[in-house]
Amino acid sequence: MSDLILSANRHLVICCYQPYRKHESSPDIGAVTPEDVKQLKKEIFNGYDVYIRPVHNQTESVKVDMRFVLYNIAYLDLKIQELKWNGFLSLRWYDRLLSWNASLYGGLDFITVPQTKIWRPDYVVNNAVSQKKNLGTPDTLVIIESSGLVTWEPGMISETSCKIDIRKYPFDTQTCSFVFSPWMTTSRFLNTTSRLNRIDMSRFVPHGEFTTGESSVHFDQIDEVFADDASVTITYTLVLNRRPSFYWMVMIFPMASFPLLSPVSFLVPVESGEKITLSITVVLSYLVFIGSINDAMPKLSDTVSLIVVYASVQTLISMLTVVANGIIICIHKLPPDFQVTVPVFKTSRRLNSSRKTKYDLQSEESCKSNSPKLELCSITGRTRAVQLAEERMKENSENNCLNNDKYILLARRLDKICFVFFAFLAILVSVIFGFLFM
Repeated sequence: MSDLILSANRHLVICCYQPYRKHESSPDIGAVTPEDVKQLKKEIFNGYDVYIRPVHNQTESVKVDMRFVLYNIAYLDLKIQELKWNGFLSLRWYDRLLSWNASLYGGLDFITVPQTKIWRPDYVVNNAVSQKKNLGTPDTLVIIESSGLVTWEPGMISETSCKIDIRKYPFDTQTCSFVFSPWMTTSRFLNTTSRLNRIDMSRFVPHGEFTTGESSVHFDQIDEVFADDASVTITYTLVLNRRPSFYWMVMIFPMASFPLLSPVSFLVPVESGEKITLSITVVLSYLVFIGSINDAMPKLSDTVSLIVVYASVQTLISMLTVVANGIIICIHKLPPDFQVTVPVFKTSRRLNSSRKTKYDLQSEESCKSNSPKLELCSITGRTRAVQLAEERMKENSENNCLNNDKYILLARRLDKICFVFFAFLAILVSVIFGFLFM
């Protein structure tokens, strides 16, 4: 009986010992406990002031290392010249008032605290179109290492101004800037450097309308009014290249095709009655299309888009086709007896009439002198007058036919000449502006 009790107790001890062995594999004796973190925060933040720069000698400057990371671009509004983007700044500096010996706190080498508990550089987005405000939110965390190195990465969604150059729109390239500067701290107390000489695009999401090109960073010093010192402004620039595939389909092809429709009006015969109607319809359609384009473009006077100049020139050419068609219709409708009147001097008319009278008198005297032949002379004169009248009627009818055909042929020849001329002119203008866009 005692053997059974001993074996049962031994089995119970073994069963209870197994969980204890598993518990031994959890944290070692030197693991960081919550009490270590609480104790550390209590000690390093005791008497800490967020408005005192984190250096022991307050005449020294705080060196801040900056890196700008761009996530994506929401849109670039040409009319109001505004760029909306999403990104964050990665800022690092040493806070000499927040360093500790990690071995005294179980090897604790870093902690995280809200950004409102420490000193931060007072950077703002200087070219923001909205109200300037401090970076980050009260809930944004910062990482503090045991050496005093602070890492602060405030995220932001901002709308900044961007100078738009629409000269080569829609094949334009825009250069937008992201300007960061301290609001009140001058360069004597804040020394800003950049880890990268460009924007960090490693996490950038591609945009549907623009592709990103080169980026750079440069520093500018601006004299401050409130102090005999200057502040350093950090400007990141980014080149945006517009994707032209969409604009080829909805803008370039229609705008280059409309001017080629105007010369087609010269192929329409005048007899159809639709010659001038077609040319006017083309001009009106072109003007409506240009109006829809102008609504999407900014109204700037310092830079004029080449596509606006191109549209204006092609509109002028289309209007000239309307004028040319009107002239051709007028020529085609000229009456057969229309003649260009040339002024004749009265002296010449009198001279001709006197010569004719003299000739008639001489003929009459010659007929009277030959009295035996008077009757024959009168008969011959009548016959000749009839012949002359018939010849004149025949000549008048032939001249009328020739005059009528002459104006119709002239109008048709002008149609051919104008078609070739205006088609060549429209193509030439398109080619010239095509080279200017390159």
